[in-house]
Amino acid sequence: MLKSLNENTITIMGSGTSTGVPLVGCKCSVCTSLDHRDQRLRTSLFIETKKGQRIIVDTGPDLRTQLLKNKISAIDFAIITHEHADHLHGIDDLRPFSFGPPVKEIPVFTNAPTKAFIEERYPYIFKTASRPSIGGGVPLLNIQSVEMEKTTVINGEEFFFFSYPHGYGVTMGFIHDTFAYVVDCLELPDHLVKILNEKKLKLLIIDCLQRNPHQTHLTVEKSFNYIKEIKPERAGLIHMSHDLSHRGLSDLAEAQFGKNVFPLYDQLKLTYEGT
Repeated sequence: MLKSLNENTITIMGSGTSTGVPLVGCKCSVCTSLDHRDQRLRTSLFIETKKGQRIIVDTGPDLRTQLLKNKISAIDFAIITHEHADHLHGIDDLRPFSFGPPVKEIPVFTNAPTKAFIEERYPYIFKTASRPSIGGGVPLLNIQSVEMEKTTVINGEEFFFFSYPHGYGVTMGFIHDTFAYVVDCLELPDHLVKILNEKKLKLLIIDCLQRNPHQTHLTVEKSFNYIKEIKPERAGLIHMSHDLSHRGLSDLAEAQFGKNVFPLYDQLKLTYEGT
């Protein structure tokens, strides 16, 4: 894939829901599919910016496998969208990036509630003053909370972070250059839909769990409706369950949007323009 000097690259490290696809023990047509696009690790992204920054978005339990599959050997920082296991529980696998030489501290950015949760959940990483490590091999991470709906500059990169409802808490989405990321979403507040529409996005990646109603995620219908309101040039669908085959979801999206809306799949690379 040829890339211009003004483009950022996204690698889809995982495109599946919390169980991954295939679901353990399931014999449905998607779980037994021979189409590699139906084999989905837990959702995660790797972004390489035009300025040379390398960013992990979410550290789920498949992170080590994803890093090896995609030959990722260095990162500059990580973003955690929320505290659910399928987006967090591989955080320990960031530790090789800090081993060095030289030893390097990895910044991790999230919202304030998720920061508090992570610090409690992983005291051996974040509470070493009161609980010194006795085994070694602890990730050297510096976790920081970011403000919502304000421009935040990280290593020269501008992000606009925002939160929306998901389950009993919230998920943190973001806009970077001409790209927006909305994962694990029950609904988007009207003012955020307006902001996303006004950004004239080149690429939107959005939650699309299944066809039937769900209590914490966007369905195909709701995801499509938001795409129509936000009007990005292209939209990629992510976090799919085994309810949706790649081919079937492709057909549904193409019927309404043509080729500009499409399901993502593991190891797919996309580009989006810088600003």
